[in-house]
Amino acid sequence: MSIFIDTSAFIALINLSDEFHSIASDLFTKATEDDEKFFTSNYVILETIFLLQREIGLSAVNDFKKSMLPIINIIWVDEKIHNDCLNNLIAAEKRKISLTDYSSFYILDNYKIDMVFTFDKHFKEKDYKFLE
Repeated sequence: MSIFIDTSAFIALINLSDEFHSIASDLFTKATEDDEKFFTSNYVILETIFLLQREIGLSAVNDFKKSMLPIINIIWVDEKIHNDCLNNLIAAEKRKISLTDYSSFYILDNYKIDMVFTFDKHFKEKDYKFLE
């Protein structure tokens, strides 16, 4: 099975004080034991690094780079995907949903990924299967 990991899940896994840390750790451990394949996008990685750097520091960024990135398959948002997602963001007229989220929705809708690992409420508005 394939799992798309969103920023909120990465943050919950790395930040010990995150309210979802325990749940995230349990879900991630079970998924890795089941040899699931993990995916994310370069936009999610960028967003995650920014938040880790700002909230915890560069040591957390280094830990993320060394421990998480080697086991994640990265789907690169190219110019076409970027433009499609930007158009979707503008058309939706929802200020609180980021371009990164729209790019994640695009990937989930257009790639054969079975479920999403996230704590972001915006994904609940879609009909995605969640890692439980």
